[in-house]
Formats: sequence, C-alpha cells, structure tokens
Amino acid sequence: MALFSPESKLYKGISFVGNMLLLNLFWVLFSLPIITIGASTLALYSTFFKIMEGTEGYLFRDFWKGFKSNWKQGTILWLITLAAGYGFYLDFQILKTDPGIPVIVASIVAFVFICFSLLYAYPLSARYENKFYMHIKNSFLLSTRYLGKTFFLILILAFEIGLFIWNQHTLIFLVVIGPAVLVYTIAGTAKKVFLTNDEKVKNDAAMEKAKEEGREYMENLSRKILEQKAEEKGCENLENGDKSSDIDGKIEP
Repeated sequence: MALFSPESKLYKGISFVGNMLLLNLFWVLFSLPIITIGASTLALYSTFFKIMEGTEGYLFRDFWKGFKSNWKQGTILWLITLAAGYGFYLDFQILKTDPGIPVIVASIVAFVFICFSLLYAYPLSARYENKFYMHIKNSFLLSTRYLGKTFFLILILAFEIGLFIWNQHTLIFLVVIGPAVLVYTIAGTAKKVFLTNDEKVKNDAAMEKAKEEGREYMENLSRKILEQKAEEKGCENLENGDKSSDIDGKIEP
C-alpha cells in the first residue's frame, strides 16, 4: 500500500506525468487559433512555476488565469518570435548559396543574439510585471550573465528536440507531451537563474544602501566636527578680545 500512497515516489511520478500530459493538452487546445500560441505558452510557464513552488491549485483554473492575464504580452512575444523565425528561414536560404565567411559569422552572431533575447523572455513575462521589450532586454542580459547555465540549457533543449524528431514514431510524443517538456525544461533553469539574480540584486541593493548610510554618517560627522571647531575658534577669539580690552583699559600711573 505504501507504494501507491500519495507520498510515495511512484505516485508522485505518475501524478507529474499526468499533469504534464494534461497541461500539454491545454496548450494544444488554446494554441489552435495559432495567434494565441504566445499567451498559451505564458500560461504554461506560469502554471509550471506554481507547480515548482507548490502553490498550484486546479490545473485548468491556473492555466486559464495565466492565459487571460498574459494575453497581450504573449501575443506580442509570439509575433516577435514568428518574425525571428522567418528571419532565420531567410538567413538559412542565403547560407545555402555559400555566401562567404563574413555573412556566415554575421548569421551566427544574429542567431545567438535573438536566441538569448527570447530564451528567458517568456518565463520572465510569466513571472514578472514589466514591458515586453524590457523582458527581451533582460533575457539577453541574463543569458550573457549566466552563460554557463544558458549554454547547458540550450544543449538539453537540443537533445530533447532531437529525441522527439528522431523518427516518425517519436514524432507522436512531440505532439502529445513535447511542448510541455520543453517549457518545463526552460522553466526549471529560468527559476534557478531568477532566484540567483534576485538574490544578487537584493544583496547589491543592501550593500548600496549601507554605503549610502555610511556616506551620510561620515558627512554628518565631518559637519559636526567642523561646527565644533568653528565654535571653539569663536570662543577663543572672544576670549582674546576680552583680554585685549582689559589690557587697553589699564591706566598707567
């Protein structure tokens, strides 16, 4: 009985796979109009984040809430992704004509730049409130700041996609569970990157605040010392003035 208890690893594993299949089904259904793929993807990210943090409720309710709240930014990001994909297609057509080393290098740089700009843009949009272009900018900055994690994530994604398109038989898994697996993989790495970066930003802010408080303390201390010296000098001048008056007031016999 312990094998099938809610706390057993087997039960949790079966439950996890079931949730993945169900969420993938939601993603497919909500992506059928094509234009809604971005919002559907952000809904998938937001639901996975809740699952990872243990704050999930009913899957459909969480997915639907994420879909509604991320409709606008999801659509914009999806249109940008489509434009980037079309650009890659045109670039690939150019590369097939053997254009030369400079064009090849420029194509690689452009590919890396766009990948870095979009890799974390979707999970950022699902987790944080910001303008869509700021999510794209922050995605590129996080990709370059955590370069090791980013390249490792890209390798894992390439491996997973390779498995899904290995042959005609594995293509069914690409439809049944593929999107959910890829999004979950990105969400897992993104969550670690976000937590690490948030902690760094928090520590930097605390350090900057401490430095500012230290500067204010030193400025106040210097001001007090100068005021004290001015008071002492004023008192000394006053005493010297009194002594001079006494000397001048003496009458010689």
